[in-house]
Amino acid sequence: MLKFLTSLFKPEAVKPAPATSDTSMLFGVDEIAPFLTRLANNRRFGLPGGLAAEAAAALPELAEQQKRRWRIDGGFDGAPAHFEIEVMMERGGEADVTFFAPQPAVEEINRELAAFDTAAER
Repeated sequence: MLKFLTSLFKPEAVKPAPATSDTSMLFGVDEIAPFLTRLANNRRFGLPGGLAAEAAAALPELAEQQKRRWRIDGGFDGAPAHFEIEVMMERGGEADVTFFAPQPAVEEINRELAAFDTAAER
């Protein structure tokens, strides 16, 4: 009985929003770390600081058609959120990068992808 009563007043931990949506883009392998840095610097995201460096270190080890996936507990707009990033190596030094996140975060990732692509075309 006492356990039940104390559980009524004990706040539950906030659960991160699940990764329910995805978006992807084909990158040159050397563009992945700069994009992840750009994403980490976006104030709407709460991503680990070493994410870009970790990805950059892992990419040379991947052979064509191999995948690497990172599962990240981070945040979006101040709330906890789950993110996943999957990199699949393609031919010619390119990689298909897929981002899995809650829908509002995917919308922001799409804006960042478009801005990154536009900047790269200049």
